[in-house]
Amino acid sequence: MAGARYRDENNKYEFDFAQCEVWEYHPLAQKTTSLSDVDFVINSENEVIFLEYKNASIDGVANPSAFPCKLKTEEFYLRISKKFYSSLFLHWACRGNEKDLPIVYILLIEHPEIDGKIRKKLREKISKQLPFRLNDEHQIKRSVLKNFEVLNIDEWHQAYPMFKAVAL
Repeated sequence: MAGARYRDENNKYEFDFAQCEVWEYHPLAQKTTSLSDVDFVINSENEVIFLEYKNASIDGVANPSAFPCKLKTEEFYLRISKKFYSSLFLHWACRGNEKDLPIVYILLIEHPEIDGKIRKKLREKISKQLPFRLNDEHQIKRSVLKNFEVLNIDEWHQAYPMFKAVAL
């Protein structure tokens, strides 16, 4: 949980989260058949970042040309939104975010064919599956989700310069 350097699941990128607390819920999510977590939950000074990292532009990826087609399916949108809901449940169950910091969900996606126009479309499609409208309900006492973004690695570095991601 203490901040450090973390590697993606393919061991191709390393993320420097030394300045904050990081949670990885993979072992807990794997204890059920219905939970699917994001790669990292990062407790920064002023927000909690749920980070899901997809990289189909690295060597050794099976069938990288299929990735852009996969991104256009309802199944993909639902899977990415499910990762948010599962991670939110696990984070709150583990008493994460007790300060009620705003929660931001980032889909960090890398592929040579995925440009800004496609990332915008992904953001629009996946946002429809996320609980933004719950924030306006008087019964809801905590902010559920402040923002959702789909970024490439350059945009990630611009938005979060303190969290470097470097190829290994």
